[in-house]
Amino acid sequence: MTTAADAPFLFRVCYSDTDAAGVVYHARYLEMFERSRAEWLYQRNLSPSLLVRDYNLLLPVRELTMNFHKPGRLDDVLAIDQLIEHRSRTQIKVRQTAKRTHPEDPNMEPELVASVVIHIVGVDATTLKPKALPDWLFPLDPAGQ
Repeated sequence: MTTAADAPFLFRVCYSDTDAAGVVYHARYLEMFERSRAEWLYQRNLSPSLLVRDYNLLLPVRELTMNFHKPGRLDDVLAIDQLIEHRSRTQIKVRQTAKRTHPEDPNMEPELVASVVIHIVGVDATTLKPKALPDWLFPLDPAGQ
């Protein structure tokens, strides 16, 4: 999903994303990653509702594995990117990472905070059965697969 030309989705952690200690609540990362994938669609003049309306296509998550590397904290700016690791006729495997950026020092290397591998399947919106993904929807990164 991300190519060299794509900018990461930036997410600023606010109070509602954290627990009492100011650490990002683990389930909030799922929302951040989902928003990043939705933004990727919007940047291509697509949306989940347009995919249903014009292509009769749903993209539910079938499986995911998430890892937490460092705690995200209140006021962090997280850069979220995505890369298609595998694509088949009806499924894609996407790796997403959330990295803490350092706006005060752009020369500092971003720190990996959380990562997820998500398996998304194309589903016919009417029958709810697997449906082939259009080739144009998730082109592979030349380094992918």
